[in-house]
Amino acid sequence: MQITPPTLALIQTTWQQLHPPERTIYSALELQQIAAAMGRHLLYTQFMLVAQLPELQVHFCSPGVQNLLGCPPAEFSFEWLYSRMHPDDAPLVAEATALSARFADQCRHEVDGHVFSVDYRLRHVAGHWVRVLRQNFAIQLDEAGRLVLVGSIYTDITHHKLTNDLRFHFSHPDFAAWVRSAAAAMPAEADSLSPREQQVLSLVLRGYTSQQIAGQLFLSCHTVGTHRRNIGRKLGTRDLSHLLRHLDP
Repeated sequence: MQITPPTLALIQTTWQQLHPPERTIYSALELQQIAAAMGRHLLYTQFMLVAQLPELQVHFCSPGVQNLLGCPPAEFSFEWLYSRMHPDDAPLVAEATALSARFADQCRHEVDGHVFSVDYRLRHVAGHWVRVLRQNFAIQLDEAGRLVLVGSIYTDITHHKLTNDLRFHFSHPDFAAWVRSAAAAMPAEADSLSPREQQVLSLVLRGYTSQQIAGQLFLSCHTVGTHRRNIGRKLGTRDLSHLLRHLDP
């Protein structure tokens, strides 16, 4: 939405009435108190991660994760995080994230300075659901322009978004058109996952290793590896039109 000059003038006039010029100058002590109040607020509504790719090794997790999800920072892992994801949201989050990774790998250096965002539900250790907005951004690229260090900010938007509709967005101006082009290029019908492949995918999304999946489903590691390759092949040619309904241009 574009703000017209008369609307902007009204906003400025209202702000000046509420905050006279003499009150826009704060002492150093007042600024410290304001910063402390903002820090306390962010501690309860946000947390930040820094992770290395492609290993998803966590280098830093801020204390806010304990307030937001009930997990001490020292105990946080991506396996734990994936296990807390709402089962209705997990497949879409995985596909949208994979799609953004494919786009980032094609654009390389161009993704620096852009943000990928997606909102979904995570289960607090106390049992209730928290809707978060996850914003991913590049911290470090290698010489070829591939992401090697990524930052993520998780913000609690439970009280700001009351629907369960998952949305995702990439701030790069070419992303939406790229997704539509990729969707149009997909075959009209793609291979669907078998029930066993769906079971394997569900455990993969929860952070299980192939060995753990094998033990859970009473399969050999070789069989699990075959299922994972088939899943990758099928999802790689899956119709993307369903994701377009969740894409914010």
